[in-house]
Amino acid sequence: MARWKVVLILTTVLALHCSTAHAGKPAPPSFFGLVPNSHLQPRDYQRIKEANVGAARVSLFWRAIEQRDDHFDWDATDAMIGGFAARGISSLPPLFGSPEWVAGNVMAPPVGSAGQQDEWMEFVSEAVRRYGHGGTYWSTAYRFQFPGAQPMPITTWQVWNEQNGPKHFHPTPDVNRYATLLRISESAISARDPAASILTGGTVSRPTGEGGVPAWRYVRKLLKVGGPFDHVALHPYARNAHEIGSHIKKVRRVLKKRKKTKAQVWITEVGWSSGPSAASPKLSTTAKGQAKRLAKTYKKLKRKRKKWRIGGVYWYTWRDFGGGVCEWCPHAGLVTPQLGSKPAFTAYQRIAG
Repeated sequence: MARWKVVLILTTVLALHCSTAHAGKPAPPSFFGLVPNSHLQPRDYQRIKEANVGAARVSLFWRAIEQRDDHFDWDATDAMIGGFAARGISSLPPLFGSPEWVAGNVMAPPVGSAGQQDEWMEFVSEAVRRYGHGGTYWSTAYRFQFPGAQPMPITTWQVWNEQNGPKHFHPTPDVNRYATLLRISESAISARDPAASILTGGTVSRPTGEGGVPAWRYVRKLLKVGGPFDHVALHPYARNAHEIGSHIKKVRRVLKKRKKTKAQVWITEVGWSSGPSAASPKLSTTAKGQAKRLAKTYKKLKRKRKKWRIGGVYWYTWRDFGGGVCEWCPHAGLVTPQLGSKPAFTAYQRIAG
């Protein structure tokens, strides 16, 4: 064989090798997350699996679980966490929502007294004892509910939700109070499972309402006061993938400056409505527009996954519903109320497959 042919072959092989090496490993299934509606039926789980969803954000709403002191009702969360695990879908649980007997307002963080803090730590400890590594649920009820299914213990715990906005942190966002909540949560979680990770509540990029603090400023203040966490959760509601990317980069710059470069950024809510909303025009579009924005966002975050250290991306929400949460939310689902596929479902399925 002529020398130039040998050189050409070797050069081509080397180029292919380098190309493969730079491509890196594909995103794990857990990268493709979903914030499901409550009251899921067997058909919901089947369709969610068809969409290639790998992780679900299942809220552990304290007020619903412990309506009376020391009376824990895990039935609803057992059904969802177990239902997802039986289908190979992991769960990420936000822990939030104070019971009435603990605090007058459901969104008041339980840090106002030693008694409130003790009650919160007990709740968190019980949640980890039930669903974490070696959790009692996996060795008891799960075996009977889903015979033969593999357990999927929870390894990352999210503390509260949208704490940088007034809607979810009563009476107003307060970094010091949230740092206290993180400290007592970390203490309760690590006592049960030292290997577990702590994820901040989803920080809204630009929260509305009096006292709201942009996510990147909030994270900077949180790091300054010493709130313990492993990873940051972000809710980058924006017009498009480009704006979302700019929000992530702002958070990453803060983490780099504070020498917390190993921390991941988890997008625990992102989405758009497939119907018009005069109150939220930047988050509203058409059914095709919703699918287009979803595809561009997931493709971009998949491509930037390593550079930006993205831990996962959770679409809000699964099924269109009646409303009551926000102006644009009723049509944010991947499917219709009757579980019919919207264009966004097909786009998600293709990207996550």
